[in-house]
Amino acid sequence: MGEASIIRRQLRTLEAKAELIDFIRGQCKTEGGRLNEAGLMFMAMAKAGGWKQATVAAILDITPGAVSQHFNR
Repeated sequence: MGEASIIRRQLRTLEAKAELIDFIRGQCKTEGGRLNEAGLMFMAMAKAGGWKQATVAAILDITPGAVSQHFNR
């Protein structure tokens, strides 16, 4: 497998991950950018799963401080 082929495969993987993150954000936030019920459930599952707050913040495009507040409730 050539280097160009490997790069194309990696790009497809990154594009798929970006699409998934966009979908999650769309499901978890209101049009105004606030977390909705699905977003709060996502946070609860992430916390239960031991996810890092920085990872959750990056996925939901919110501040780590906001995640910390929700995690500590």
